[in-house]
Amino acid sequence: MNESRRHVVRPRDQIVKHGLIAGLKAAAAMILVMIALRFLFGVPSLTEIAADWFSAFLPGRAVDFLLETLSFSAKPLMFVGLLILQIMIGSLSGVAYIGLVQLRELENLGRGLWAVAFGVGLWLIAMTAAVPVFGGGYFGADVGRGGTTFAMVALISFTTYGAVLGYLSHSEVVDGSGYVEERRVFLSKMASWGLFGVLALLGVNFVVRPIFSRLVSGRFSGAGMATLSTEITPNEDFYVISKNIIDPSVNANEWRLEIGGLVEKPYSLNLDELRTMPSVEQFVTLECISNPVGGDLISNAKWRGVPLWDILEKAVVQPGVVDILFRAHDDYTESISLDKSMLEQVIVAYEMNGQPLPDEHGFPARLIVPGFFGIKQVKWMTAIEPVSIDYLGFWERRGWTDKPYVKTFSRFDIPWHRSKLFDDSVLVGGVAFAGKRGIRDVEISDDGGEGWVSVDYISEPLSAYTWVIWTMEYTPAKRGPVTLRVRATDGDGDVQTAEFRDTIPDGASGHDDITVLFQDIPA
Repeated sequence: MNESRRHVVRPRDQIVKHGLIAGLKAAAAMILVMIALRFLFGVPSLTEIAADWFSAFLPGRAVDFLLETLSFSAKPLMFVGLLILQIMIGSLSGVAYIGLVQLRELENLGRGLWAVAFGVGLWLIAMTAAVPVFGGGYFGADVGRGGTTFAMVALISFTTYGAVLGYLSHSEVVDGSGYVEERRVFLSKMASWGLFGVLALLGVNFVVRPIFSRLVSGRFSGAGMATLSTEITPNEDFYVISKNIIDPSVNANEWRLEIGGLVEKPYSLNLDELRTMPSVEQFVTLECISNPVGGDLISNAKWRGVPLWDILEKAVVQPGVVDILFRAHDDYTESISLDKSMLEQVIVAYEMNGQPLPDEHGFPARLIVPGFFGIKQVKWMTAIEPVSIDYLGFWERRGWTDKPYVKTFSRFDIPWHRSKLFDDSVLVGGVAFAGKRGIRDVEISDDGGEGWVSVDYISEPLSAYTWVIWTMEYTPAKRGPVTLRVRATDGDGDVQTAEFRDTIPDGASGHDDITVLFQDIPA
């Protein structure tokens, strides 16, 4: 053997150190490839499937806390945590591989082949052990949107890990000029910085920015000028909640809505065919079941779509059906009762405020079920299936109710909590909502709920299923801090309860309140 390229036996501590570093950098390269292929082929990554699996084992109150505190940042934060765990496992695997190299005293060519084989071996373990546990089936057979593609993407990612690990392990063999070692150091540093950049972008976009926005929003900071909600929420301001780390982007030309299950005449629709069916247009307010007392996970829009029963009637539903099951492009599933599906207000929507559904709101088609919380409003629909069982959907299997009727809700929009006011009076206002029951009255109290006064103005609802806007000119009895509380009475005459309850399992309850300070203008 050339003396300038020789095998070096390292002490155990150096093997561990070298293996950890090489494994970390190989895992970095694997993650970069995995993310790139995820966007290229549109199939979920192994990390995303693991995140779904882990979320299923979180206690309901933990999920509630994460959703309330971090909103849509909760799932990406878990994703970043799992990436870090993946890097740690990659580092430990690197130690095992470097130990194998030292034990067998492999030459360069042998090391390269063994490294690739090592990566393929890890892939086989993942496909036959981890993925089935995560609910994806052997080799990703149960992963939606292409199990074969999922397995191939994973194979490329794991092979990348093995190849990079083998390449870095060659740093034990040094070129006499030092050039080979310097080049490897440079490339490994580039891989490390690349991974750091990806993780930083994910963290800033999905975690830091939303938390910062929430902290500086007027409702929490009391700075700036508050804004009263508009009757119709612009698409870009409509609340977004999803189970996904990365939401689907569906190709309209390839999309089809399959109508199957217990029907006599199964068929499918493309988007153009759906649009040519007789449609209806209606205003409907949607609210997330995780919306806290006084929260902002509620919005109102005008939806256009086809009544669900028109679609089902064409297929001829068989006797014995209990629920209508809906499947989505992101593997989300949900159901409503057969009786509910017959209501003309339940539609398969394809437009929102006069525009095609935005991607984040379910393009090309989504379900709209007035009077139910958002967990029933399935986005990115791909299939409708009448079934003979009481089907429990994605969130019901995680502890949430199967009958998510909206509760009576009222909220302050203006003024902001902790506002400092110098006028003798202030315009207070907000929204109130009770689903189909409607709103009969809105009242405010400034004495802890002992006495209540009806507000001056309540807007006419845009439909039987929308919120109303309310306002009142409030004058305090004296200067100083005042805590205002709001409650609504629904159309049945039932007053919104003051009992505070968390969002799980069937939505939050309680009265929203704000504290404002009336003070004199400084001299």
